[in-house]
Amino acid sequence: MSQVSIPFGLDPHGTEVPISEAIRGKLDYYQCPKCNNPLTPRMGEQRRYFAHKRGAVKDGECPLSSQRDVDQMVDNLRTSDIEKQESARQIRTYIGEEPGGRLRLFGVIPSTEWEQFGVAADVDALLQECSISTEGVIHPPTGRSFHPSEPEVSFELDPSATEFRVSIDGSDQLENIVGDWSTDEVSASDIFVGDQTRARRSNSKRQIKLGEWVYAVTDGDVDTLDDEMSLHTLGDWEILAFPAREDTTKLLEQYGADLRTDKYGFEADVILPAEAHPTADKPIESPPGSTVLIGVTPAEEQDPIFEIVSIPKRKGDTVELDPTGPGNTRFYRTKVPQQGSKRVSVHQRNSSRHRLIHLHAVEAEDKQPLAESMYGDLGLTIDHDDQSVLLSPTGETRSVTIESSVTPATLPDMIDYVGPDGIDLELKAHFPPDHPEAPSFTRSTTDIESDLSNMGHWVMQGCTAIDVTFEGIGSVSIAFGEETSKGVSP
Repeated sequence: MSQVSIPFGLDPHGTEVPISEAIRGKLDYYQCPKCNNPLTPRMGEQRRYFAHKRGAVKDGECPLSSQRDVDQMVDNLRTSDIEKQESARQIRTYIGEEPGGRLRLFGVIPSTEWEQFGVAADVDALLQECSISTEGVIHPPTGRSFHPSEPEVSFELDPSATEFRVSIDGSDQLENIVGDWSTDEVSASDIFVGDQTRARRSNSKRQIKLGEWVYAVTDGDVDTLDDEMSLHTLGDWEILAFPAREDTTKLLEQYGADLRTDKYGFEADVILPAEAHPTADKPIESPPGSTVLIGVTPAEEQDPIFEIVSIPKRKGDTVELDPTGPGNTRFYRTKVPQQGSKRVSVHQRNSSRHRLIHLHAVEAEDKQPLAESMYGDLGLTIDHDDQSVLLSPTGETRSVTIESSVTPATLPDMIDYVGPDGIDLELKAHFPPDHPEAPSFTRSTTDIESDLSNMGHWVMQGCTAIDVTFEGIGSVSIAFGEETSKGVSP
């Protein structure tokens, strides 16, 4: 029994602690997640794991009696809480803050997916024929709400209702939505966590990120309001709102129902598309086939294994991200599907930590007006002689050669940066072997536009190529030299 390798234990707060985050020498501190008996962290150079304390567990007393049991538990951890809730037909419940400070309570359940229908299926007819009844819903959804062209189904809830239910009856081809969907009524001590437009009802002991907003449901018994706090009305309830920060730790302890920021596992931020909220779990709507880039950053000094798991989880669909060292960001690149939605979860292996990434295809003309450069591009555009080339560290074209006849002074007018503001860039200029600056020199910037004139100056001084690296995402290269074709040559 003692040799079974358990990947995580529970601390005295009931919080999961992966073995990589365990404190060496802590005896009788961690508990088994299945039998609650003491675990001992084994912190060897080659292998690290939790084991039951010798003599603390009798044979057959713990469900983790073999390594096979542990492996099954680890695989079960890959199933996200979103998928578990949907399998149990639970409505995800949110609070959203509207302009002017009004709060609204709303529920979310999934829409259908194109792949669940046969080629000859009449999707519109199937949805029109399904029947829907509700309780506690202010604006009930219709069958058309569940069309796969919709990213999800959202509906406003009555915060004073004692029951929330959406019952759907329909064809077997609607198997992912038919059934009785429900969730608990709002009650004092409920906690919602997220951003100010979409804060999800959270379970206690959840690990939350600094900067997230906390909405605590109270019965109106709030003594004083500090500067960082605000009080809102939601039906018959008083909602206390405040951001999770170091200076609000006491508020979190008082109203946060064991929510903790000190053990937050990792950050998964949306870098591309640039218009997407970097941390919210709402669907990312972008044109079909556009680039998506997610940066996954573990806690400082931690180097866990991260996986991308499909939702719903399918055998063979899990992708492991390449490690980049303790505390360093690693990247997940993918594309928006050609139609409908693609949902995955960023998962820290050997834990129940998940981050939903929901991609949904929508044509550019159907989106709210945004600059064209916001539609998922990252890189440099090179314009010359009525030609335009996008150099992108995530795209197919990553290098160009500019003909020698181009005047260096015109480079600032030829080159434009495309992408989110503030991204860290590294410029590396290369020179011939006999040049004083040979072989190269580098400089860092977050505003490449201000360095374009410098690039022209470097070329005038004999620079043969400039590499631009985008915050560890990748790099592009511009070469200057003999004419290889008319204009700009990819």
